[in-house]
Amino acid sequence: MTETINCGHCQMLLYFGEELKRRLYMRAIPSEETVLGFYGDTCPRCGGALSMETVRVATEGRATHGS
Repeated sequence: MTETINCGHCQMLLYFGEELKRRLYMRAIPSEETVLGFYGDTCPRCGGALSMETVRVATEGRATHGS
């Protein structure tokens, strides 16, 4: 499963990769809040505040054969 985190104001892509809560190894990024902290809780594109309430988190599963 993949996860994306986008700024809720300008839609800048902040994270794309394996779903954070499902990572069982190499927990270099332990949570969505940590990802936002990498940016100082401020969107580098629009300057908007980043929090779990202001970002858009989307999770997509893998396509299965026949669907």
